[in-house]
Order: sequence, then structure tokens, then C-alpha cells
Amino acid sequence: MKNKITVILSVLCTICAISFSNISQAYTLSWDELKQINSQKSIINNASNYWIWDYYSQLSKWYNILKPDDRLWEISKELRDYAYSLLSSKKQALKQQYQEEKTSFLNQYKESISIKDEFPIEKCTWRYNTIDNISFANDFPTALTIAIRYRESTCAYYLPSNWNWPFQITSKDYGTWEINEEIFIQTIQDFIDFSKNKIEKYNNRADEEYPEITLSYTGFTYDSILNFAALYNWGTRTWWKVEPNAPEYIFDWYSEDYSWANRYWVIPAFLKILDRELNN
Repeated sequence: MKNKITVILSVLCTICAISFSNISQAYTLSWDELKQINSQKSIINNASNYWIWDYYSQLSKWYNILKPDDRLWEISKELRDYAYSLLSSKKQALKQQYQEEKTSFLNQYKESISIKDEFPIEKCTWRYNTIDNISFANDFPTALTIAIRYRESTCAYYLPSNWNWPFQITSKDYGTWEINEEIFIQTIQDFIDFSKNKIEKYNNRADEEYPEITLSYTGFTYDSILNFAALYNWGTRTWWKVEPNAPEYIFDWYSEDYSWANRYWVIPAFLKILDRELNN
């Protein structure tokens, strides 16, 4: 399998190689061009979900700066749309496959959510499909991506004034206030990369007392979500077991013991988002 860079370069070289003739408006692709495009599609078909998403993202950048209806625009559009359609069909098939398991998980825990106020579901799922695509491509639970985003920045579509960006990871700096689509997508990707790195380090030290955190796009356990939230907030594998200094980070508005908070935290936010995902 070609790696990500090779795949992207292959697309760009194909575009360049077949673009030397005169450009015309409302361009119709030739047989030779369609043949080369089909060759690219065979590469897409055999790529991982992550590579397909990155392939689509790179082609989208080309598509957005090219002149509509010229040769490059038509080729970019054809390949971009194919990659997106393939990713979407694979994602939907997987959603259907695990619908029952996710529903069972939700039904087991949702009754404990405090209902004293409404969770801002529309605000947090405004960019759901984009976040869902990135989470799917990285095999990470979409509801957890959004829950942490809510916990750290109330799902705001801007860069916080403390320079720590929407997921409050101090090693990242995107400036303040202004945000665009490219930066938004990058913040989601960086959050998942950061989270997976923390999980990997934690799991390398896991044992019977501290079991591994297992999270994927289709699979998660209550304990894994709880331990990940603790790990994300504190950076240590032991605080929940030894010294639960800030359980409100995880449980606020989940059960009567934590019903006093100003807003939902990780566990109830996760369940609210999962409920929206399963019922839309």
C-alpha cells in the first residue's frame, strides 16, 4: 500500500500530467483522462480510512482554488467526490453494524443524566459530519471528541484568548479568536493524535489494577471513557484509583451527587451526543 504522501503526490502528478492541453469552459473529460482517474480510484479503494480522508482533504484544497469548469477543476472534483462518497459509504455501513451495541450502551447509562437544564446539542453538533468523518478516519469515538471539545471550550467556533486552542492543549498554538475551516479541522485531528498518544503511553503500563483504555469509532466501555477523561484532565494513570480530586470534570450533571454544576461534563455530554447520533 502506498503511504499517504505517495497517494497525494500520485493524484497531483496525475492532474499535472493531463493538464497541458488547452483549457476550455464546461470541460468534458477525455477517455485517457477518465482512464487515469479510474487508476487513481483503484488506489483510493485500497487505502485506509485515514488516508482516504486526508486524500479528500488535500484534493478539496485544490478544488477550492481552481477555476470552475476547467480541466483541473473537473479532475479534482471527480476524485474528491469519489473519495468522499467512498468514505461516507464505509462509515454508514459501520454505523449500521454497531447501532445495536451503541444503543444498548446508551440505554444502560442515560437515565442517570440530570435534566435540570438542556445540553446545547445544536451548538455542539453544528459541525457533526466533519467531526464524525475525522473521528471515523482515525477510529476514535465521535461522541468523545465532541464531549471533550464541549468540556474545554463549550463547542465554541473560535480560538480562546489563552492561546491554548479549543481543546486546551498547551503544546499547540493557533493564535486567538480567528478560526477558519482548515484550522478547525486541524484542531480536531491534533486532539485525536494527542489523545491516542496519551492512551498509548497509559496502556504500555496497564495491568490488572489499571486495565487498558480501549476506545474506537465503534467500541467503547464506560470505564475506558471514565479513565480517558481522567487521563486527559490530569495526565496520570492513577488519580481516579488513588485520589479523585476532581470527579466533577467527568460527572457533573450525572446523578444527584454531581447535579449542582453549571454545565455538563464528559460522561453526560458523551451520552447526550451519542443519543443525538443514534436518533438522527
